[in-house]
Amino acid sequence: MSTSPNVVPDGVVYHRLLVRKFGPYLAVAISAAIGIFAALLLIGSTSAMRGIPGFILAIVAIPTLPLFGVPVMGGTVRWLLAIVSSAFLWAFVGHLAAQRSTNRTISSWPEWRREWTRLSIGVWVGAMFGLGVAAIALGINPISM
Repeated sequence: MSTSPNVVPDGVVYHRLLVRKFGPYLAVAISAAIGIFAALLLIGSTSAMRGIPGFILAIVAIPTLPLFGVPVMGGTVRWLLAIVSSAFLWAFVGHLAAQRSTNRTISSWPEWRREWTRLSIGVWVGAMFGLGVAAIALGINPISM
């Protein structure tokens, strides 16, 4: 990261610029790490012990999966569209968290993490709500399974 003559290395302004520059990338990297872990659980899974946590983690990493109908209909194109749109969503969430956290005078990664967590919980609740609506619309009763 280039510094101008007015920016003190490891100073307040430097940390604010660092958070604003790398916040969106960090949000995408976090969701990618969760997605890789979900894929490791799902690949070759033949039991609910790995399948259920893997699918929930996949929804956490790729919250637009329900929008593309992935729980009901599969396909490579649907998965790719969901992954790309989720990457844009997470980049926006990271950008928004960076903007909100750097409004304070002194801010760094802990403030970004706090804002990112708040925004991410909203995204995750919305994705799970979408799954619930899809399950009700399809008449799936998870309790009787």
